[in-house]
Amino acid sequence: MDHHFSDYFHEFSEGTPIGSYHRVVYLHEAPDMSWEIIHKQIPSLPRGWFELAQLTTKDRIDFVRQFWGSQMTYHPNLDQLLDNFFANLDEIGVVVTQKKYDDPYEPMLVYSLSEDRGYYRGMLPASDDDIVALQSYFALKVLPTDYTSFLQIHDGFQKTTDCTGITSSKLLPSRYEAFQKSIEPEEVIYTKNGVPVNPKMLIPFYESFGLPFYHCFWAEWYPENEMGNVYYESTTKTISDISDGGTSTENLAFPTFTDWLIFYLEQV
Repeated sequence: MDHHFSDYFHEFSEGTPIGSYHRVVYLHEAPDMSWEIIHKQIPSLPRGWFELAQLTTKDRIDFVRQFWGSQMTYHPNLDQLLDNFFANLDEIGVVVTQKKYDDPYEPMLVYSLSEDRGYYRGMLPASDDDIVALQSYFALKVLPTDYTSFLQIHDGFQKTTDCTGITSSKLLPSRYEAFQKSIEPEEVIYTKNGVPVNPKMLIPFYESFGLPFYHCFWAEWYPENEMGNVYYESTTKTISDISDGGTSTENLAFPTFTDWLIFYLEQV
């Protein structure tokens, strides 16, 4: 497991009074813990994640890779994405944290890159009801299917210590409203080449490290039948330029959520 994770996610103690959490449990390192005890203490933990923790490291990585492949929608580069990402992992840990004594436990999967190159954290998957509620909120803007499929793998996904990352489906409506309120009524948003943009058509599904830099679905741009996504920078009130077709890593505009995810999963 990448040492940066244990450096950040560690318990309070007399020796480490600046610890981040009241309790941190590595379930994959506790094979003797019973499901009955775990379920009583951590009712939100899926049985599948508990069983995943009982596997060997190699089997955990192989199983989760297969699950991603079965859950995500077709993309011509999907297999390459999965092969590259999972080949660079040295562990997928099943970790449960408790911030304060009275807080509920929060399960996560930790995707640790080999040679201490960083990690990703995946939260509990969204339920079918979560996806229906999310799409109902954005009733006039049909969310991309590859995005909602990914939420049913992890409803919230962050790189290293990013406190925001891919926003949970439960939080996205309030984040969208906060995003809209951050833009003054008289302010105008433009693309990088000066084309005005209706901010209500931007849905900020990713926030970078709690800073006002977002990746947004743009409900006025459908490069491949579903909403593409663009980078929004609040300091300049601009989004990516798509005048030349727009789909490139250089200008941070992507035709699909999966294309953006390939970019996001590049080595830290």
